[in-house]
Amino acid sequence: MKIRVLGGLLALAVFIPFLVAGGTWFAWFALLLGIVGLYELATMKGINFFSIIGVIASIALASVLLPANYLNLVISIDDPHFIFYICGLVLLTMTVYKHKTFNFVDASVLMFGALYVGFGFRFLIQMRDMGIATIGYQLLVIWATDTGAYLTGRLIGKTPLAPEVSPNKTVEGSVGGVILAVIVSSIYLKYVPTSINQVSHIWLLTIIMSIVGQYGDLVESAYKRYFGVKDSGKFIPGHGGVLDRFDSMIFASFTFMIWLNFF
Repeated sequence: MKIRVLGGLLALAVFIPFLVAGGTWFAWFALLLGIVGLYELATMKGINFFSIIGVIASIALASVLLPANYLNLVISIDDPHFIFYICGLVLLTMTVYKHKTFNFVDASVLMFGALYVGFGFRFLIQMRDMGIATIGYQLLVIWATDTGAYLTGRLIGKTPLAPEVSPNKTVEGSVGGVILAVIVSSIYLKYVPTSINQVSHIWLLTIIMSIVGQYGDLVESAYKRYFGVKDSGKFIPGHGGVLDRFDSMIFASFTFMIWLNFF
């Protein structure tokens, strides 16, 4: 427990200054986290990431993760998606010449991972660009959900939520997490001006983000179980890897940006 607490404090001490700084600082920090997350996926699959394969996959990730105003600081291109396509073609071509150690499934894991991790962190960057109060709203929703789910599950949790994937999670805990997320976010939005205060049915967005965030955690538990590992990595002492800490955030960031685009 001591290592977990110290690891959490250390992670916050590193994360918060970049979050406060925002802009380019936060964007490049998010890219670093994204590359570590993609490395964790590759390692679970048994792919040698410290190779030309990892470099190509990282370039594909960057083309997705960095919004145009930050990517253009490195390379000026009208449609960054072409970088992603080229990287995909190169990785597929490498399955011809490295077929004994690198195959179609490996290439698929890396390219899908670049999309999954890349867009998740890209949306976090875009939320930070909307203002620190806006991304603060999402952070509170996820943290309140985790806290409410843990406390409620410990007190009255009986009904398994997904017993084969995550035996300790309960339906009662999940509901408790959603309720606390709504309470905390409502108080936050009442007193803290954000760019989303006028978004239609913000309470419903909070509920959906809380639920989807919990499924982000379950999805990661599912693929960790598939790969036979306890944690995605050892990046944060006592907390596992980047994907262990940002699984809920990635899913919630997708939900947030989809909601803004539709409503």
